[in-house]
Formats: sequence, structure tokens, C-alpha cells
Amino acid sequence: MLTRKQVQWFVAVVAGLTAVALPIAASLYLAHRQAEQSVSARTMSFARDVIARSEATADQIATGIKALLAIPAQDPCSTERVTMMRRIDLGSSYIQAIGHIEGNVLVCSSLASGNEPLDLGPVDLVQPNGSKLRRSVELPFAGGMKFLVVEWRGYAAIVHKDLPIDITSDVKDLALASVPLGDLQPLTSRGRIDDTWLAAVRVGEARTFVDGGHVVAVVRSKRYQFGAIAALPVADLEERTRAVAQVLVPLGVVAGLVLAWALMALTRAQLAMPAVIRSALKRREFFMVYQPIVDLQTGRWVGAESLIRWQRPGGQLIRPDVFIPVAEETGLIKRITARVIELVGADAGNFFERWPDFHLSLNLSVADLHDGATAARLHELAAATGARRGQLLVEATERGLADPKRAGRTIRQLHELGLLVAIDDFGTGYSSLSYLEQLDLDYLKIDRAFVCTIGTGADTRQVVPHIIEMAKSLKLQMIAEGVETEAQAQYLREQGVQFAQGWLYAKPMPWADLVAGLEAQGS
Repeated sequence: MLTRKQVQWFVAVVAGLTAVALPIAASLYLAHRQAEQSVSARTMSFARDVIARSEATADQIATGIKALLAIPAQDPCSTERVTMMRRIDLGSSYIQAIGHIEGNVLVCSSLASGNEPLDLGPVDLVQPNGSKLRRSVELPFAGGMKFLVVEWRGYAAIVHKDLPIDITSDVKDLALASVPLGDLQPLTSRGRIDDTWLAAVRVGEARTFVDGGHVVAVVRSKRYQFGAIAALPVADLEERTRAVAQVLVPLGVVAGLVLAWALMALTRAQLAMPAVIRSALKRREFFMVYQPIVDLQTGRWVGAESLIRWQRPGGQLIRPDVFIPVAEETGLIKRITARVIELVGADAGNFFERWPDFHLSLNLSVADLHDGATAARLHELAAATGARRGQLLVEATERGLADPKRAGRTIRQLHELGLLVAIDDFGTGYSSLSYLEQLDLDYLKIDRAFVCTIGTGADTRQVVPHIIEMAKSLKLQMIAEGVETEAQAQYLREQGVQFAQGWLYAKPMPWADLVAGLEAQGS
């Protein structure tokens, strides 16, 4: 069977390996995500470039045809109109030629032989706005070249088929397409264009996605009835991922190693903590501070909670929430409690003779409550300080009183010694009214976790009224912990809570300051 130490080391090793693996896995994930975002943004920029060029072409066509329609001459092939056609042609960066069309025949145009009829062939697609498209037209004087013809209101503009996708790029296997919304056949394309990508253009939103072996971007014009597609091979994404990973993964490895080292160091410190606590007890490194408990109606100090603190020789303070759990796990808590009783006895002396209405409370662990030696030490403390009934108060957590029968016997023994008993941090465990009814308690302490919700919108803010009503039904006096604002104090006062402690009144302080404070209030 594994010892506790072996189990802790096993857990630490597993946690350490996890600490190394998780940052690396996170780095790989982030590298992939960053690469995906980078490649997606690049692909979208290509698609938007196609749209921009297509829209610029459409703008020039629309402007040119409107200029021709604005001429009042009746004859569409008048000298004035043909002159305008040539002016439009010369002034346009996208239009190759423009002219008047009847049926499928370009009757006159801006071409040098502009008055010779030119058959452009049948229309491929009619757009919702009435414009007609011919996807691939060959002209007799430009053998082997393909042109796109856009016809609208009796005029037709001829543009080079590849102009919308004529994007300078050194990207290998970049696929581009300009797509009319009325059909699923590209007006012009470069590289392999999948049918599913064509359908995606109709959705109407600019987006990127990974499909098969490509990162695909689709974007739709907001002014015209066409969209654009750009696609890059996944190989680009993988290459970018490797490049980013070369930066992020080493950082992840370093972060993982640092975290693993920290975990191992923490484990080593935890395993070494019992020995350090034993040494601290021998070296008398523990000391006491006291936090006043006030009467909520008068504001006077009526008691104080005794709190143990630990200061290392170098001045470092070790928090109780660090060493107390270790002490409880290793059985050293009894020795710490014995030290607490010893220190309180040394501080208090004949204190109670001068302040007979004041009480001191001490915190006891589960092990302390069920240890006869603790009761004997408390009896000695009461005798040494001259404490009368009610001047020494024992605080025990719900966990310490978990067994009602055993806890009941312990409480009776403490009462026989003249000590009162408070249930501490109430509300953080699972105590019920029926459970508390079985215990002859004197005080109930409302945990600071609930006090801080007073006057807020927190879900737990309704716990405080329930705790107060429960205490009232059991006729228990109440002490609210962690009171930091006057609003909290006022609420508790109005609800009938008798006592409080917290930074609103005083922080934990040395014994001499406690006595000085009592003298200052004229007790």
C-alpha cells in the first residue's frame, strides 16, 4: 500500500507531466488557430479584390451606357454616339469596346471598324435587373482571346474575360472566380472551383470556411448581382501553422516546464511543511493576534477572537490557510492548539479580573474537540486566567461538530468547564435546523462569505436572513464575521444580530493594542 508521501509524489508527477503537456497542446492549438485566421484573412482579401475589380468594371459599364442614353439623338449609331463610344472606350481602364446591340448583333461600336455589324452570339444569362451576360465571346480580330459582354438597355460593353481575376500573386494554386447570382456558372474563373463554393455565394454574407483541401472565402457585392470566390490550398494553412508553431511551441514548452517546476516545488514544500512546523514550534515562531468583537448596538468591544500567526526567522509570514490544513492532515494541529492555549494564557494573565464582561474565543479543530488533553489544557487556561463562565469561548466549525452524539458529549464537557461554544463559519457546510437542535450551542458565527453579499445582487444574499432566523429559533446569540461597511452593520443590527467583527471596527492586533483599545473606550 502506498504511503501518503508516495501518493503525493505520484500526484505531483502526474500534475507535472500534465503541466508540461497542456501548454504545448495549447501552443499547437493556438498556432493552428492563428494560422487559420491568417490564411482565412488572406483568402478573403483575394475575394474582396475580385469583387472590387468586378464592381469597378460594372461601374464603368453603367456610367458609359448612361452617357450614351443621355445623348438626345434618335439614331443609336449617330456620329455623336459613336464618337461618345470611342471616348468612353479610351477613358476606361476595363472596357475594351462599347456599342449598340440589336438582337445578337453589335450594330455599331467604338471599334475601328465600328460600323460593321459583329455577331456576339446568344445570351447566356439574364440578370434580375435586366442586364444580359455573354460569358465567352470570341472576336474575329482577336483570335484565341475570350471576352465577357454585358448588355443593358440596347448597349453592350466588351471586357476582357480575365480582368476581374487578374490579380498579381505569387501564391501557388490560388483559385479565383467571379460568379453571377442568377446562375451557378462562373463568369470567369482561375483554378478549380467546386460547385459547393458557388452555392455558398448565394448565402449573402462574407465568410471563410475549410472545405476538403482548401480554405475558401466567398463574398457578395452589395451593389451588383454577383459575388466572388477565392480558395487557397490547405497546404498554405499547414505551412503557416508550422511557422507559427516554431514560435509558440517553444514558449509553451518553457511555460510548461516553469509550471511543472512550480508544482514540484510546491509539492516538495508541502511534504517538507510538517518538518518545518515542528521546527517552528521548537523555535517558538508562532505568535497570537486578537480581533475585537463588538456589540452592534453600542459599538463597544465585548470580546476578541484569538488568531495564531507564524513568522519565519527571515520575516516571512506564513498564512494560516497554508499551514493549518497541513497540520490537520499530519496530526500536528494538537501541538499548535496547545501552543495557542499557552500563548493566550501568557497574554491574558489576570486580564479577566479587570474586564469581567469581556471574553476571549479560541478556534479548535476536529482533532482538538475529541482529544481529552485539549479539555484539560482549557481547564488549566481558565484556572490560570481566572476566567469565569462565559469568559472563554470555543469556536468549532460545522465539520468539527459533524457527529451530533459525539459533538454533544464534547459540548457538555466544555460547558462543565465554564466555556461557551460557538459554531464557526456557519452556512459553508450542510447544517440544518434539526441538526443544530441536537447541539447545546451558545453562539452562531455568520461566515464572512455571506456577510459580504449584504446589499448586493449576489445569488447568496438571501442566505443571511435564513441563518438569522435559524439562530433566533434556537435562541443562539450571533456574531457576524467580516463586517467591512456601515451598511452591512446597519442591516445586521436591524435584523437582530448582536455582535460583529471585521475591518470596519478593527483588524487583528497584538495583545498590548487590544488592552490599550479597551482602556481607551473606558472599560
